[in-house]
Amino acid sequence: MSTDSTVAVILAAGKGTRMKSNRVKALFPLCGKPLAAYPIHAAREAGIERVVLVVGHQAVAVKAEIGDGVEYALQQPQQGTGHAVMVTEEVLKGFTGTIFVHVVDAPLLPAEMIRHLVQAHRESGNAATLLTFRPVDPAHYGRIVRNADGSVARIVEFRDAAPEIRAIDEVNSGTYCFAAPLIFEMLREITPDNDQGEYYLTDVVERLIARGQRVGAVVAPDERMTAGINDRAQLAEAEANLRDGIRRRHMLNGVTLLDPASTFIDEDVEIGHDTVIHPFTLIYGNTKIGEDCIVGPSCQLFDAVIEDNCEVISSRIEQSIVRNGARVGPFSRLRPGCDIGPGVIIGNYSELKNTKMGRNSGAHHVGYLGDATVGEGVNIGAGTITCNFDGKKKHPTKIGARAFIGSGNLLVAPVEIGDDALTGAGSVVTRDVPAGKVAFGVPAKVVKDREK
Repeated sequence: MSTDSTVAVILAAGKGTRMKSNRVKALFPLCGKPLAAYPIHAAREAGIERVVLVVGHQAVAVKAEIGDGVEYALQQPQQGTGHAVMVTEEVLKGFTGTIFVHVVDAPLLPAEMIRHLVQAHRESGNAATLLTFRPVDPAHYGRIVRNADGSVARIVEFRDAAPEIRAIDEVNSGTYCFAAPLIFEMLREITPDNDQGEYYLTDVVERLIARGQRVGAVVAPDERMTAGINDRAQLAEAEANLRDGIRRRHMLNGVTLLDPASTFIDEDVEIGHDTVIHPFTLIYGNTKIGEDCIVGPSCQLFDAVIEDNCEVISSRIEQSIVRNGARVGPFSRLRPGCDIGPGVIIGNYSELKNTKMGRNSGAHHVGYLGDATVGEGVNIGAGTITCNFDGKKKHPTKIGARAFIGSGNLLVAPVEIGDDALTGAGSVVTRDVPAGKVAFGVPAKVVKDREK
């Protein structure tokens, strides 16, 4: 089914008062992405290329986070769901087709359900098609009353419903398809004659039915698809549902999760097959893990790249690359900007920041390397620290290939240790050490050539 004549309108203007936050609801993180990203992505996956995001509270922040991939309409002030669609009329001027309307705080609606709803709407020729569901507890939802032919006769709010109407278990989700430009004609006819002084899309549905237009409904097979997020408890429930699906997807793709319940994986994470994830591991953002890796237990990875055949044990890695066959941990931290070369070992209680380690080098025990470039085959002794900050500026340290840095060294940057050089244990290196030389002492002095 082509969806070229379908536009998605995502309502994201509300503040989200019940979240009790200074952050607008649309930007609350859910499995590593803002809430607003989910309905946008689902619409695109369903084949709807054109998306209009209705913004209001913190509109500038929302636009900055979501970017230029969508069109925007400003709802200011916020006067209900009908008003939110009203403000898209100028953006959609001249559009004839289907408008799919969805709220930003119902992020679990899958693309296949959107496709089904749009297809049912278009094939039926309905003026409007509602997405409905049958909850375990219909509670105070508005009930869907159908005609004998299955079309929608009316939506009855719980407070207005007689007992026989309240017995109906089909309720409105707040997601719709409308025919354009008819929807805008109907919006101009409704009024905010209610306690809230707002314009409601349900009033449009009533107006269409009164005009003799056909309104249909499609039932979502699982009420979780339509679940809304109004507070942080519901946000946690949505996150749990999403994470279950994410974990299952990775396991079906050949990843071993030894304890799925204690493993947290964000939506955009990629993991290669035959990788084993141990318990209490958190994998966030755009992290990519290759094949045949061992990760965990108790790791935290943030926007990291872990190539094939790596081992990361009980460590934290942020915005860094660990290349093929390298090993990190236990109890190590790679801060942003690190590039750990193939076969490198970063051992117990080592911290690195903005540091490049060459192939087969190692910092095996307790130390800090910051703003450093380390060549191939280098041994960094236990307790070595690069003194890279003079109180005002950061300075680089360069260590050449096959150099041997003794235990307990302080490398006072800017400083360069040449290829095949050696520094003695306990040295404070304040000057460059030429290639192939031996230096030791406080401050370190060059004393002889390094023995081959």
